[in-house]
Amino acid sequence: MPILTNTAEQPDEPRRGAVWSIAEPERELDSNLIRLPPGEEIPAHVGAEVDTLVHVVRGDGVLVTEDGEEPLRAGDLALLPRRTVRGYRAGPDGLEYLTVHRRRRSLQIQGSRA
Repeated sequence: MPILTNTAEQPDEPRRGAVWSIAEPERELDSNLIRLPPGEEIPAHVGAEVDTLVHVVRGDGVLVTEDGEEPLRAGDLALLPRRTVRGYRAGPDGLEYLTVHRRRRSLQIQGSRA
């Protein structure tokens, strides 16, 4: 099953956050389609322990990093190294972007061995 989704055909509902994610359990990559309505933002924060590729699918906005602000528009591709500051602010038409990064394994509690 090589085709996972078509980002241009996602429902145009006024949802905020992840509107699509890879669901296949046996994978090494994670990907999420994130939607921010006009004027909304994800505050600047330190990213996880994985490099993240960001592809702007629709709309426009601003990428906030420790070096300042970078304008974002449809078609832009950015690489955010692990543990770097990043935040997003949607423009007047909203912002929709796809993230791709190595899958982070969930922590599992190990029993003690006698």
